[in-house]
Amino acid sequence: MRLSTKSLLSPSAKSLAVGIVIALGVLAFAVTGISPNRSQMDSHLAAQVGNQPVTMVELQRAVENLNRQTGNEAGRREANIQSSLNQLIQEKVMLEEATRIGWSPSDLEVASWIRKRPEFQNEKTKQFDIAIYKKFLKSGYISELDFFKQGRESLTLEKMSALLSLPDATPKAILVEKSQRDTTEFQLEFANIQPSESKLNEKLSAEAKKYAADSANEKGLKDAWEASKSEFIRPAQVRALSILVSHKDAQRAEGDAKTRSKEQARQMIEDVQKKIASGESFANIAGSTNDDASAKQAKGDIGWIDSTNIDAATAASAFALSKDKPLSGIIETPFGFRLLQWQESRDRLERKYEDAKEELAKRALSEKIKTEMSTELEKNINKLLSEKKFNEIEPLIQANGLQWKTVKKPVTPRTRFIEDLGPSEPLMNVLFSLKNKGDMPKEILDFAGRKSLVRLVSRKEGTTPDAEKIKRLQMADARVSAQTFISTMQRKLFDIYTNNKEIKRNLELLR
Repeated sequence: MRLSTKSLLSPSAKSLAVGIVIALGVLAFAVTGISPNRSQMDSHLAAQVGNQPVTMVELQRAVENLNRQTGNEAGRREANIQSSLNQLIQEKVMLEEATRIGWSPSDLEVASWIRKRPEFQNEKTKQFDIAIYKKFLKSGYISELDFFKQGRESLTLEKMSALLSLPDATPKAILVEKSQRDTTEFQLEFANIQPSESKLNEKLSAEAKKYAADSANEKGLKDAWEASKSEFIRPAQVRALSILVSHKDAQRAEGDAKTRSKEQARQMIEDVQKKIASGESFANIAGSTNDDASAKQAKGDIGWIDSTNIDAATAASAFALSKDKPLSGIIETPFGFRLLQWQESRDRLERKYEDAKEELAKRALSEKIKTEMSTELEKNINKLLSEKKFNEIEPLIQANGLQWKTVKKPVTPRTRFIEDLGPSEPLMNVLFSLKNKGDMPKEILDFAGRKSLVRLVSRKEGTTPDAEKIKRLQMADARVSAQTFISTMQRKLFDIYTNNKEIKRNLELLR
């Protein structure tokens, strides 16, 4: 049996109440037992939950609604059918449980629900109008029996929801204490557990000498030399700031330069030259007037240049500059007109294998030495913390070149991310153990791979909430409690119905 594509009325059961249950329902289920097992399912049913049927018509309506929301592509249809069926089964679990615990609405309640529907109200009297209701039924859109049934199911869901929204309220004293805890502020210091650059370089230099002197490492070092030889041969270079004014005839012209004539570009660069000559900052102008986007962002800095990485005209002008003559004249290049300001120069570098041997050894050992030093330091500090030898920690930190840094913002139990450290979870479990200045957790904390020692600088106790805030806290806590309770009970009841085979699916008809 295929699902028809004919459009029908969608169920009006409120999504808020879908799939919810109460602890009383769980108990009632255990008492009522299990429905008889059906070996055959009627062809008009898609599923059965206890005595609650999921008809093919209901499923068809739900699928059509979902198709309108997500699309009706071939690859999505089967997923939409399964999703709709699961949703309906959850509703039926709740409806079945409501029946078993006697929580279904009476006929009078359903009639009252119908009379209060806004679509049946007279615009003038604002009262229920029987004529409007009868006209709705005569339309043939839905039968009176089906509409009454729909009303009963919708009310059942609402009643269950209302019942579930009444868990025991958290005592006021607990809310006050929680508010005080949540507003407590901790000013902290931290020291990242990694050796300082000076200590690392000292250790690395010593180990690299030994490594380079060991003939067993010769082949590896020579292979590294061949792979990186070009890094040890460098031409003479100049580091400079640059201002480029391009024009429409220049190479790689972009933005306003595409409509700028060569004459206009020359006039602009001459104006810039005059500003610099009058004392304005080259870097500031380069950061605002510059057709080289990367140089503009770096306030003119184009790094180290030579004839291999910049046009010949610019390179020639750069090498004519010095500390005594830092400013170039206007340089005409294939990319437009340019001004340069000298920053520093360095001579040609050409190192041989023997000269670079220790540098290659350092590269080979760097991560290993850094990891070993960090691990050893962490081990020693954690040992002192566990033995409560706090007075020995500071000398150890200083001896290894570690520095205490202040966390920029005070930390509270609501802090989720600490700018200086990372996710706050590792700290939350030990936060309130820090009571006095200098207190530290019992071990180094791991902030998503960054290991740090933390200590308390100061602690500011939280404030007692006023009556208005307590009221807001109670309302918020009630919502959270209800949602948590509903979700938990829903899973429990659905599991019970599933385990006891109270949920039957007509797999043959849905293939």
